[in-house]
Amino acid sequence: MEAIENATRLKARLLECSADPARPGWLRCTVQVKDSGPVDDRPSLVPATVGDTLAVLVGPEDRTQLDAIKPGAGVVMQLRLRAPGVHTVVPGSVGTD
Repeated sequence: MEAIENATRLKARLLECSADPARPGWLRCTVQVKDSGPVDDRPSLVPATVGDTLAVLVGPEDRTQLDAIKPGAGVVMQLRLRAPGVHTVVPGSVGTD
């Protein structure tokens, strides 16, 4: 299977975060989608519509930023679809909404 570079801009409400058991230093967060769309000219492969709940993986480089955001707060981020159902945050793209 050929990898396709992709990115989706997501506005969401942070529901919860916890350490990812399979990836040391990573977080597994659950977000509720408020809005989504493409980034630049890259395809948006994350099937996210308003009201959907997604599990997203956040790498160590964004952990401090996300740890500072309380559950219930609005967040913005860019996601990549890495495999079916595996959404990873583009490093450096996490912020508050």
